[in-house]
This record gives sequence, C-alpha cells and structure tokens, in this order.
Amino acid sequence: MPSATVNGFQRGSKDAGDVVITGLSGRLPESDTIDEFAQQLFDGVDLVTADDRRWTPGLHGLPERNGKLKDLSHFDATFFGVHAKQAHLMDPQLRLLLEVTYEAIVDAGYNPVELRGSRTGVYVGVSNSETDEMWTLDPDKINGYALTGCCRAMFPNRISYTFDFKGPSYAIDTACSSSMFALAQAVDAIKAGHCDAAIVAGANLCLKPGNSLNFHRLSMLSPEGRCAAFDAEGRGYVRSEATVAVLLQRRAQARRVYAAVRGARMNTDGHKEQGITYPAGDMQRQLAADTFRQAGLRPQDVVYVEAHGTGTKVGDPQEVNAIAELFCKDRKTPLLLGSVKSNMGHSEPASGLCSIAKVLIAMEKGVIPGNLHYKTPNPDIPALSDGRIKVQFFLFFLYY
Repeated sequence: MPSATVNGFQRGSKDAGDVVITGLSGRLPESDTIDEFAQQLFDGVDLVTADDRRWTPGLHGLPERNGKLKDLSHFDATFFGVHAKQAHLMDPQLRLLLEVTYEAIVDAGYNPVELRGSRTGVYVGVSNSETDEMWTLDPDKINGYALTGCCRAMFPNRISYTFDFKGPSYAIDTACSSSMFALAQAVDAIKAGHCDAAIVAGANLCLKPGNSLNFHRLSMLSPEGRCAAFDAEGRGYVRSEATVAVLLQRRAQARRVYAAVRGARMNTDGHKEQGITYPAGDMQRQLAADTFRQAGLRPQDVVYVEAHGTGTKVGDPQEVNAIAELFCKDRKTPLLLGSVKSNMGHSEPASGLCSIAKVLIAMEKGVIPGNLHYKTPNPDIPALSDGRIKVQFFLFFLYY
C-alpha cells in the first residue's frame, strides 16, 4: 500500500528541488475533462449510472450501477503516429493514456515537442486488459498487433515511444494502489536522478462482466451500486472506470504548479490470519506516520484527508480508525474526511490518481467537494460520532 502527502493548503516549501505536480488530465465517469469532472463534483452529481454501455444492467445478478466513461470509440491514430491496424487492436486504455499524457503536458505549459529526447520517465498503474482475449478468439484472424496493443508493458512503452521520452518506463500492478505506487516510484526516481521529469498515469476500464462477477461472488461489491463511504449502510464498493495522468517535475523547471509532493512511501501488510484480502489498519497508520515523518510535517496540522474510502464493512473501519489514531491527537478542530469514490465509484488501479485529481481541484478552486451517500456514521468508527472526524458531505471553502 502506498501513501503520498500532497501539500497545497500551506503551499509547502519553495525549494527549487521540490518535486511538484505541474500538469493534470483525465477521463472520468460522465466527464471528458478534469474541468467537467470538477463541476460535477461541486454540483454533487452521482456519476455512477445504470445503463447498457458495457452490458445489460443486472446481467448474471451483478449490481446494476457502475461508473463509466462516456465514449471509447474515438481515437486520432494519425495524430499519435499509430498504424491503422495497430490502432484497431489497441486496448482502449492505451489509446486514452496517449490522449491524457498529451493533455497533461500541455496543461503544464509545454508543447510536447519541447520534451522530445528528454529524460522523462513513464510510470503507469494498470491491472487488466479486458480486450486482448477478444482479438485471439479466432486463430485465423491473429495478426500480432494485439500483442503490442494490449500487453500491459506496452502501455508506458508506447507513451515513451510516441513522445520520445528517454527515462524509465514501466507498468505497475499493485491492484487498487497501482497508480499511487506509480507516483511514489516516480517521485523517488526524480529525487535519485534517474529521470528529470515523469508522467504518472493510471487506467481502468470495465469492458466485460467476468471480473465484476469475481468481485461480486467474493461479496466485495455494493448490491445497491453505490460507495457509501464511512456510512453505516456501506456494504461494498462500485466498480468504475477512469484514466488520469499527471506530469511531475522539479520546481525549478515548472511553468505552473498545482502542488508539491512532500513525501511518498510504500509498505505491505505481510501475513494476516484473516486472509490476504483483509486490510490491516495498523500497517496503514504506520505507513502514514512514516510518510509524514519523511516529509517533515505534523499530522495534527492537516486540514483534510482524502481517504481510500471504498464503503466496505471491513475496509472503512480499518482505515479511518488508523487515520483517527494518527491525525486526531492534539487537534483543536475536527479532521475533515472524504473519498471521491462516493461520487464516482472505485476505479481500482487508477483510483489513487482520481483521489489526487480531487485534491488538486480542491486546492486550485479553494473548495473541497462534498461526499455523497453519507447519512449515518459507521458505528465501527468511533471518531465519526465523537467529533474527532467530520465527513465533508457539503462544499467546504478553504481559507489559505
């Protein structure tokens, strides 16, 4: 599990060597741009929908609602220098990754041509390709392009090839923490001198029901199709789609700055008697404590925590009780808490960057979007009832 401290409320230090987020782009449920996503968050729109864009709602007893991107059918192969045959057999996740990478660079104030030949790394969090099987069902139609279009190793490598980046380039699969792990790897690489800048991205598409059925039959999914994070009625999470990219640079090279990444660390739970999928709150608390110590920040000075917050019966108490133990000592005001999954669902390997996107939106606009589906505090999280933690379910205006 990775942990990152993105400092913006106090704007962090002004050291030229700081690693900063300078560009941001994404495709999120019902949102073709970050600006559209931001407006939907501020308007309190539930971005999880029931429709047949992927499969018939309720198929095989699956929950009817999921978070889905608007349209996967368009791609300018000529613009990105991709052969027509390759584009046809390219995982749509990769097509989207090329688009959001380009947009993140432009958002940072650069013409992508300026970065050609640079020591820019590419770190992509991705877990599955749900298209490769489709292109290999008929042996007579296999032409080899599915291999270079759907192999996860090609996701970052295609980005490096297209934009002529010379830094490290690899895919990372740590399930739901993939894109945050990618961020931590990129920050470390820049600090260690392995690259001068980095594209960090995450992608997830739910194109066929098989994976959803696996989660459903493990009782992980919300029957109602909503992520009721931190609520007593939370009974599981909602699968969702997203593709998000950020550009990381040293502050000295930045033409704009969203936020400084003050620290990023990783750990894992090790063995647990309850099983491999059971979360370990004590390890989460230890990781966050180590991250803040590395960053030279005090947990009690934090205004708001954007949590993982999936709305599961076990996960929420483990996480939030760990947050309370670390962040709620010696506080004068309640800690504000939220999870973007309540608005859009859980985009699994891309979810960490979706959380980062929400935090950057809040810092840029000076307003924290509200949580959805929160009515009754989860009784297994005492801090929600005793006033130490306050779930932010309405707009909160920040004063720097």
